[in-house]
Amino acid sequence: MRTVLAAILFLASFPAAAQQPGQPPAEKPPEKCTLEGQVVKAGSGEPLKKARLALSKVEGRGEPVRAVTGADGRFLLEDIEPGRYRLYVERNGYVRQEYSQRQPNSPGAILTLLPGQRLRDLVFKLIPAAVVAGRVYDEDGEPVPGAMVQAHRYGYDRGRRQLFPAEQASTDDRGEYRLFGLAPGSYYISATYTPGTSYMAMGRAMTMRGGLGGGPEEESYAPTYYPGTNDPDRATAMDVRGGDEVGGVDILLLPMRAVRIRGRVFNAITGKPGDASVHLFPRKTSFRFFSQNEARVDEQGRFEIRRVTPGSNVLTAQWFGGEEREIYVASLPLEVGDTNMEGIELVVTRGVEVSGRLRVEGAPATSPARADEQGTEGQSETSPGPLKLTELHVAIRPPEGGLSFSPLAAVKKDGTFSVKNLSTGEHRVSVGPQAALPGDYYLKSARLAGDDVLEEGLTVAGPVQDTLELVLSAAGGRVDGVVLTEEGKPFSGARVVLVPDERRRKRDDLFKTTATDQYGRFSLRGIAPGDYQLYAWENIEPGAQMDSEFLRRYEKQKTDVRVREGDRLAQELTVIPAEDAWPE
Repeated sequence: MRTVLAAILFLASFPAAAQQPGQPPAEKPPEKCTLEGQVVKAGSGEPLKKARLALSKVEGRGEPVRAVTGADGRFLLEDIEPGRYRLYVERNGYVRQEYSQRQPNSPGAILTLLPGQRLRDLVFKLIPAAVVAGRVYDEDGEPVPGAMVQAHRYGYDRGRRQLFPAEQASTDDRGEYRLFGLAPGSYYISATYTPGTSYMAMGRAMTMRGGLGGGPEEESYAPTYYPGTNDPDRATAMDVRGGDEVGGVDILLLPMRAVRIRGRVFNAITGKPGDASVHLFPRKTSFRFFSQNEARVDEQGRFEIRRVTPGSNVLTAQWFGGEEREIYVASLPLEVGDTNMEGIELVVTRGVEVSGRLRVEGAPATSPARADEQGTEGQSETSPGPLKLTELHVAIRPPEGGLSFSPLAAVKKDGTFSVKNLSTGEHRVSVGPQAALPGDYYLKSARLAGDDVLEEGLTVAGPVQDTLELVLSAAGGRVDGVVLTEEGKPFSGARVVLVPDERRRKRDDLFKTTATDQYGRFSLRGIAPGDYQLYAWENIEPGAQMDSEFLRRYEKQKTDVRVREGDRLAQELTVIPAEDAWPE
């Protein structure tokens, strides 16, 4: 097996080859690459016109190379720089697909292009998207227009498995909805409706034109899952295949006692009452997806939210303003029961400001490679490219994420930054975006008043007077390798995941993931020193690697690695078949 590993890793050096010190400059740039192929309908092989292709770089930035298929379904992408890419294709009415993707929800393979390479006869077989349709009724059997219907799928958010909206639509005047563009899989269908509102695009609730709010104040509807339950754990999953049109998925809304929430909001920044917007969010749902209620605030700062059903919520007051149009938020957890809530106060104030400086430690690592504990050969170092501080930002986020608005701070030329409007509590420090950190750069340290806040977290309890000192290092570790089947053949499109040891799993930046290319190769860069576990799955749900319970199922299939600063390691992994993946 090591012969296969050595040969494949030798090939990996070509796309990233760099000029060595002392060598004369290259006389001519590397030859460009070309991709040719066809997009057809899965099953019938019918050519698909107007399919759109995009070829994007894996590392770095730049506009994708694009193409559109003709009447014969053929495409041509040319004048492409050698390197590593992802190739996507999409068309109306079909499921989006990535190069070498085996299943609709599995990762595709990275496409490695060598200088002058011309790949012909690439074929994409697009799967027709599925449709789920039905009606929404109230307790009297009458159709409900303006209800929001969503198709949910299970996914992961910071290691927690939960439902996420995949597609959504509003019911028409006959209470009918049509959810289209669904990839094959299992979905949970829900309907949400508040009398007097109509749910439009992006989950925003709008007052219905001509609506009077209708119905008794003490009654409303909680989110209802098919076939008729308020508990998603008791909902019935809809299994759809490519091209399915599943009709008759009707949902009967369940009336519940509703209450009224009244209060006042004051903007301490402008000194004016009512100078903010008020929203009520279900606590289990991110604000990005759905706001249950938006309140009107009068000139005295008074607000009222009507028809609120019992449950756990977060009440927020938001204001966009200041010289840089920053967001200021006041939040209050709210447990809504079966009685009206009065006298709630929200005060929008400036949060805590943390100023700091980002320092870059040393030049890119040039130390010789070493052999790892298993005896496989390391790879020689190549230049990671320039680091532009002004393309970076510093984020200080609560570890649980959720409804918190996390401010970002741009890094200036001199490395200084200022993160504003932080809420009190525990936070995690990170530097990004990842695309702006070339090569093997990683966040080495974060210290405030001499304390380590990178590993332990930054606790904000009041004004912060000290400077937050961040250090980026170019000497991060690197793991290159190959993923093989049990028969010893290279496996393209495997999801390779690097997981830190348990004590450091609160740091999202230490998790690394990539996909193998068409030769079964992978490369993970910018790794902070420490102990890790390596896995290679044929297919897992995105984010599942952050779930400790999920990982425990694969204790026998992990590969332990220890990475030291500047290390260049090589690993050979065996793919974990899809049938062994976590069940839905």
